[in-house]
Formats: sequence, structure tokens, C-alpha cells
Amino acid sequence: MIRFRFIAAVLAINLLSAPLVAQEAGSPLIFDSYECDFGEVEEAEGTLFNTFHFINGSGAPAQILRISASCSCVSVSYPQEPIPGGSTGEISVAFNPARTAGDVLRMVDIYLMDGKPGVSLTLKAKVNPSEYALEDIYTIALPGGIRLTSLSQRFGYVKAGSMAERRIDVINTSDSAVTVLAEPEQGLGLLTAASPQHLGPGEAGSIILRYTIPEEPYALGTHDDTVNLLLDGKPVNRQIQVSYIGIADLGETKGPAPSLLVQPANPVMKKSLLGKGYSGTYTIRNGGSANLEIFKEDLPAGVVSDLTWNEVLKPGSSKKVKIKSEKAGFRFGLVSNDPARPYKEIQTTK
Repeated sequence: MIRFRFIAAVLAINLLSAPLVAQEAGSPLIFDSYECDFGEVEEAEGTLFNTFHFINGSGAPAQILRISASCSCVSVSYPQEPIPGGSTGEISVAFNPARTAGDVLRMVDIYLMDGKPGVSLTLKAKVNPSEYALEDIYTIALPGGIRLTSLSQRFGYVKAGSMAERRIDVINTSDSAVTVLAEPEQGLGLLTAASPQHLGPGEAGSIILRYTIPEEPYALGTHDDTVNLLLDGKPVNRQIQVSYIGIADLGETKGPAPSLLVQPANPVMKKSLLGKGYSGTYTIRNGGSANLEIFKEDLPAGVVSDLTWNEVLKPGSSKKVKIKSEKAGFRFGLVSNDPARPYKEIQTTK
């Protein structure tokens, strides 16, 4: 027991004497370290783990709202309950170096409830890649010996007024030259595709997918596109699925910020009394310290709402929203100026 108390005391002293980067930024959470450098590692060794220790240096409870990692290769475990003032805690991270090489940098952003300033943690590693067979890299086989690295590309967040590019690599494993073309289907017209076109035997190239997002409300929210593939001018029965989430360009957010809260988290849709469709409600609340602007309610087809675009909620205020739909279960989203969650996805239930 004495040894346990000694270790706990040493931990608290170390935490309090750690570089006060977060404290200077106003965050109540003070960490013993804000960076983990795994050093030189082998990709084949698999997932790497690290635990960041912290103390709530304020006199009030602090609760983690959400944690956002800059890559799906990073998973995080953190306290779900409020952290009393003066109490210690830990955040565990796991980094999977698969399909990475060289110097790797990953960020873990921590957002707190009630608009309190959060913290950013950094993961570093120098990854020595494993050797792969051609089929392990170009996993999608098409007719004529053409192989692709993927048939889907999710861009994630793309700011209005900006452009974003992603690529899908392609290789010709046949003994003859092949012409490869990628043609987006007609949609909003925001997606273009540049093709490698002529590929000789053994030659590799890339399909460059580019979204150009205008500063218009229709471009905000989730949008899906389909890209058709043609080999030597003939369509193949495979398509590339592409998507992005359009958000407003909020610039650099400093000082007071809004916080979008939705209650209940999963709105219940009930059968209408007339027997046609479903109806339900949910409440938007601004839990932050600046005005909350709802730029767009991103609704699927067959769903209507009484929420107006560019709705503004003052700090601490709320608004009840009515929705009607043809079916009970669906997803929709809210595009706002909440810097922590510029796009909030909501799933309804029956």
C-alpha cells in the first residue's frame, strides 16, 4: 500500500511538472507528454501502443466530448465519465503501421465538453515497409490483365471553395498495351477524373480523382459519385465509388467557439396517425460560448424538416426540429460552424 501511494504521488508530481503546453492554451488537461516517438519500426511487427497520462489541473470536472485521429490507422481509448478536478487519467492509443513507409506523423485531437480548450497529441514513427506481391498492392483485377489498388475513394471533409485530389493506382500485367479511361457519371459535376490512358505491358499509372467544391449551399453535406471504367473503349462491369463531405471554410478558429449538441442522439420516428410515413423530433443545443450557425440540414430523399438553413443559435439556446419521412430509419447530417464537428451525422430509429 505504501509503495502504491508513493508511485501515485510520483505520477502526480511528474504530471504537474510536465511541459504546460496544454495549460498555456487554457486546457484543464495537463499531460506528462504530448508526443510519442516510436522510433524506427518494422511494418511487419504490427500495431504499436502507447499510453498518455494526464491530470485535470483545474478545480472543476472536465469531460472529453470526442477524440479525432488524423488517420483510421490510429484507434484511441479514453475516459467516458467526467474527470474531477485534480484527478489523473490516461488515454491509450494504438497505431497500425500497415501500408505506411518512411517518416510517419499522426495527430490525435482531444475535444472537451462545454467549449473548454482541448489538446493535441502527436505520434511519430519511421516505418520500414514490408515487401509485397503485386496482387497484395493492386488488389482489384479487371479484364485484360488490368489491376487497381481500389474501387472506392472516400475524400472525407472537403472545405467549400477548395479542391481536393486522391489517386487510385493501376497497372497493366498483360503482354499487350491497354487504354484505360475513367469517366465520372453525371451528378453535380464537381468530380473530374484524369486517366493514365495508354499503358504498355508492365506499365503502371494512376487515376487522379479531383473534387472542386464551390462556395454554394448545394455543395455542402455528403455527396456520392460513380466513375465508370473503360478498357480499350469498352465499358467493364466494375465502377469506382467516390464520396466527399462538404463543410464550410471556418478559417482558423480562436477564442470562444460554438458546440453542436443533438438530443436525443438517435431521434425516434413514429408512425403517423394517418398511416402515411413517419414523424419525429430532435433538439439542437448550442453548448459552446459563441453563436452556432447551422448552414445546412443534409437530408436524404423523402425527408422534410422545419429547420431553416443558416439557423443561428446563441450560446446555451436550443431549438426543437420536426422531421417527416417515408421510412423510420435513415441517416442525415447537420453542417455547422462547430470547429470540433463541422458535420454531425445523425441516425434515426423506429
